Amino acid sequence: MADGSSSILAMVLTFIAWFIGFYLYHGLGITLGYHRLLSHKALTVPKWLSYLIVSGGYFCLQGGPVVWVGVHRLHHQKTDMPGDPHAPEDGFIHALFGWMLGMKEKQSSEDLHRLCPDLMADPIYSRLGTTHNPVQAYACLGANIVFRLLILYFFGWIALVADLLASGMVFWSPQLVNTICHMPSMGYRLNDTRDKSRNVWWVALIALGEGWHNNHHAAPRSARHGFAWWEIDITWYTVWLLEKLRLCKNITRPPKNVMDV
Repeated sequence: MADGSSSILAMVLTFIAWFIGFYLYHGLGITLGYHRLLSHKALTVPKWLSYLIVSGGYFCLQGGPVVWVGVHRLHHQKTDMPGDPHAPEDGFIHALFGWMLGMKEKQSSEDLHRLCPDLMADPIYSRLGTTHNPVQAYACLGANIVFRLLILYFFGWIALVADLLASGMVFWSPQLVNTICHMPSMGYRLNDTRDKSRNVWWVALIALGEGWHNNHHAAPRSARHGFAWWEIDITWYTVWLLEKLRLCKNITRPPKNVMDV
């Protein structure tokens, strides 16, 4: 009986370790990689580290970096106005995931390329898709399937289940930011921005700091989203650690006027 209990405990602890590792890998791939590093250039890291971080987002079904960044930069241009790709005003389901099905009509390839000349020039990122053509989405899906087959082969079923659960949760985190953090009935605002962005604590916990969305819209280029002392921002703590390890530089911090809250 004792041996059986020990075995179950070992499996549970192994699962938890894999889950935390995969959650951070995929989550930071989106928040640090796709968002703060590529979309807003809030910091710079060596190219090899950039690819490593961003891979966590790609292997979480986020699609090609060029496409993701192009949609996000369009969102900042037209936040909560006509043309915003995922405004809750167009419906909760649309903001949550429906927008993904109609981006070809909302953003032409020419406009996408105009918004992302920096990523278009990158040989790796440009190969992962540069249009809203579904072919790039299918390629991403195929790569994700291969990635998980490799996890199963090299690390076993516990690691695979942990990754499926972690990546599933992480996949929805930016969608929650797109919806919940733009709903006037949710959260609070520390900054008077022209849009309806909100700070929502539980979204921030799930999305590793991205839920402090009103802060983000007040200072879009900032690598830090949690401005107040109580606003936990795991992605910012990661940036701080990378800076201490001398693996990142040119970090954009929030202006002092928005930090004095």
